[in-house]
Amino acid sequence: METTRRFMLEWMSFLHRYIPLGLLEVKPQKLNWRPPPYLARDDREALLSSPKPEDWVKVSEHLLGPVGDDFHFTPKHKSNSFGAETAEG
Repeated sequence: METTRRFMLEWMSFLHRYIPLGLLEVKPQKLNWRPPPYLARDDREALLSSPKPEDWVKVSEHLLGPVGDDFHFTPKHKSNSFGAETAEG
């Protein structure tokens, strides 16, 4: 179960770094453009679209059951999931 959880969390980390298609509809694109704000329709959708690894662990708990006390997840991918508070602490 823990192998499945780690794979799922790494997959969510990897997919979170991609640019939404809405930015690619306007030509020419600028490198520093950011996606428009996203408004989730419910709590589950907000967790799935969250940039925080802690929220991804909550999603895995909904699907795979509670994590152990010693479980810790740090994304391997250099994506926008690493915030200033995560990089410092």
